[in-house]
Amino acid sequence: MNIGSPKYLTVKMSHAATGLPFARTEVLADGTALVTIGGSWKRDQPLPEIVIKGDRAKVVAEALTDFDSSLPAWLYAHFKNIRQLDLSTLPVRLQSLVQMAEKASSEQAKSDHDGLLETFGNWGVESGGSWGRAFEHIGHTALGFLKMLVGRAKVNWGDFTLQLQTAGVDALPIVALLGFLTGLIMAYVGLIQLRQVGATVYVANLVSLAMTREMGALMTGIIACGRTSTAFASQLGSMNVSQETDALRALGINPIEYLALPRILAVTLMVPLLAVFATFIGIFGGMVVACAGDLSIEQYLTQAVRAITFKSFLVGFIKSIAFGFIAAWAGCYRGSVAKRSALGVGEAATSAAVLGITFIVIFDAIFAVIFNLFDL
Repeated sequence: MNIGSPKYLTVKMSHAATGLPFARTEVLADGTALVTIGGSWKRDQPLPEIVIKGDRAKVVAEALTDFDSSLPAWLYAHFKNIRQLDLSTLPVRLQSLVQMAEKASSEQAKSDHDGLLETFGNWGVESGGSWGRAFEHIGHTALGFLKMLVGRAKVNWGDFTLQLQTAGVDALPIVALLGFLTGLIMAYVGLIQLRQVGATVYVANLVSLAMTREMGALMTGIIACGRTSTAFASQLGSMNVSQETDALRALGINPIEYLALPRILAVTLMVPLLAVFATFIGIFGGMVVACAGDLSIEQYLTQAVRAITFKSFLVGFIKSIAFGFIAAWAGCYRGSVAKRSALGVGEAATSAAVLGITFIVIFDAIFAVIFNLFDL
């Protein structure tokens, strides 16, 4: 190194350029601190200590063999107060790690200093942005279905047949189990109350009507949120992480049309069938309890047939279609906006189930009001 050159004013060495991590500081003529790092940076090795003067610095790598999390942590600790920091010549992976450390620290500091009003305001801004993205996704989904109807959408139909099996046939065991237990519980509770007035024969009406109009569709929709929404969010979120969705956009393919439409269509078709299946299984579960008590099989089936009308069946069927669409859309939406990290994929799966179940309950209440107004 030419110390007499006018380019360098001061030089400070820390560790020799061996296998150990080293850092060399030089002050350029314009006052910028030039820091050269190299060697192998490992947490179990002694790390160099340097002193940075001024508010401008540039970090370059020289014979940098490998590093772990100790290097980005060291960089952030020594340069967090530097106003102008140039890391452009460092490896891209190292730059990303330093930026992640800086972002996490700034968010933590912000949350520590924000008061109640600031926290509420930040929540409002984030919620507004989230609702905006949700409505945008709904619009793209609706446009995709319109394009599909006229044959202009690029849809991955191979995914469609796979999702039919995943969302339909593979869900039969859990739907059967929960449907049977739901009918059994309702019949048991109904018997306890109706026995007090000598009207146990109407327990068949209670179970049949509740399963047909309400519980069959609601229970199947919630199962779809737990199974399918989380799976869709994880799949599409992982595609974001691996940049598969970016590759689709580069090829001129809309990811919502190619990935979301076949999933939403498959679940919307399968959930009503599962709801009908759950309804009959639930009625059978109620029959097991009722016939073990005060009713005969003939009495139970007669009352069940009288209770189930086409109007009641239509109400439950319409609900199941809407609930299936909501469950599938929630998973696809949360997966499409997932953060590009393992943590982001996990958060997307969790939020997809919560979003789907919340919307299903809200729309179930809306349906109850509408059907009551039209006497359905």
